[in-house]
Amino acid sequence: MSENPIYRRASYGPSSPEVGTRGASTRRRIIEVSLELFAEHGFFGTSVDAIAKAADMSRATLYQYFPGKDEIFLELLDECGRALFRVARRIGPLGPTEVGFDNLNWWLGEWSWVFEKYSTMFVQWAVVATSESTVKPEINRFVANYNERVSRRLEESKLAGIEPRLAAMTMTALVHRVNLFIHTDRVYGRETQSIVDALSVFLQLFLFPETPASVLHSLKLRTVGTGVITLPDRPSTEGLSLADRTDELTKRATNTVRALVEAGAQQFRAKGYHRTSVDDIVDAAGFARGTFYKYFSEKQDLLTTLCIESANCALELAQDLRKINFADPDDTGSRQWLKAFVAYMEHYAGSIDAWTERTADSKIVHGLGAHGQASLDASLLTVLSPHPRNYPFDPILSALILRAIVVRLPEAAREMEPPLTLDESIDLTLTAIQRGFFTAVED
Repeated sequence: MSENPIYRRASYGPSSPEVGTRGASTRRRIIEVSLELFAEHGFFGTSVDAIAKAADMSRATLYQYFPGKDEIFLELLDECGRALFRVARRIGPLGPTEVGFDNLNWWLGEWSWVFEKYSTMFVQWAVVATSESTVKPEINRFVANYNERVSRRLEESKLAGIEPRLAAMTMTALVHRVNLFIHTDRVYGRETQSIVDALSVFLQLFLFPETPASVLHSLKLRTVGTGVITLPDRPSTEGLSLADRTDELTKRATNTVRALVEAGAQQFRAKGYHRTSVDDIVDAAGFARGTFYKYFSEKQDLLTTLCIESANCALELAQDLRKINFADPDDTGSRQWLKAFVAYMEHYAGSIDAWTERTADSKIVHGLGAHGQASLDASLLTVLSPHPRNYPFDPILSALILRAIVVRLPEAAREMEPPLTLDESIDLTLTAIQRGFFTAVED
């Protein structure tokens, strides 16, 4: 497999006769200022004009080096992708041994180091990959190539009970998502190394449930082992919920408001909150702009209502989760809850992303998101804590890993080629949870 998995459209470069080697520093300046702007405003919030201005050049000059913003992003993606491929190439043998566990822990540590170095790109990678864009296919192809390399390493390791390609996808999906939690400040103050170590234990058991406890104790892992999750206060939303907005409306007007909110959910999910306009929403709902402004003051006003609905649904799911026993051989309840959670994530993806990406300048949106996530994490902690374990185990970090599994794994399964069905993705999710968290480890 090529170590250069990203294919960019032809563009001017420092080796072309039009630019020459003197343009190398100019090209690099464009890339560096773009990275800074992506970090501050996000990929979709950054324009070519803003990049040119920050690089102290005209649009025409910038176009001599890159055809557009997409190509700059792909250049950066290629750079961090090369670093990830170097790490993948150096993964040592894996298995239920001290050497195998040490190699896995090393790989996760190196992945975290690369993520730290290119954190802006990895955060924006997650943003772009969930929205319609010309860059998205390139990201998906890179992920597929990377998973293929990891899968070959796993094939050599003689996995049992799970296909190497599914195991590889699970590994990379969780590693990326957990590191994303770290760099968006959603890990309750835990240090990066302790998170890497907790993820090492989980993935070791996921891949090799026959691993003895002595192997899991062979490394000096940084695990905390205790802790509670305190829920932040839920912000006041009086008058802003869907029920409040439709309380005194006619049935027809109520249906109009509901249709606008539903259209907003669809458009935010497809395009992202930042790129969705009021025109997009009213076109999708089949109304005029005037109808929108009759019930909502602006796009963010509708987002607030959508976030209230999302938060309420999250609280219901969190309460239902406390009744689930993922270790029960009868997984009927677990499957039902996971399917309900997948449906929730799909429907409210746009509003959830608006919170995690901080694309909406709203304390209410941020507060609702933080409260909803903490409620889910507290329930995840409740599900994991009662089971005794004879190996290093941090309940809070394990709850974060379980959050990454239920949030990301079904989504990543649909992005495979060919994609997994819903039932297949639920099967994989339950396999990961049961092997990684509820394996009876031999002393």
